[in-house]
Amino acid sequence: MKKLSHKLHILKTLLHSDVKLTATDFSYVSNANQYFCELENEDLITSEWGKKGDARVKLRFVAPHQLQDAKDYLEKFGDVQSEEE
Repeated sequence: MKKLSHKLHILKTLLHSDVKLTATDFSYVSNANQYFCELENEDLITSEWGKKGDARVKLRFVAPHQLQDAKDYLEKFGDVQSEEE
């Protein structure tokens, strides 16, 4: 259940963020890239290469065509996260 909780938190944060984020923005989640990959494979988020300072990083975000699917996913599984808290 913790795995789903991390995915939900990351997806919710990306959905409500107006900037593209990287795994380092979720330093409190061990191996955040694992959850990014799962969300991307489910076509809930998009990634692109970019720069953060001098580092080349993969930026993650919810693309406009993914907004409704991301909201539906959070609505469907969001209760699981609140049950854990």
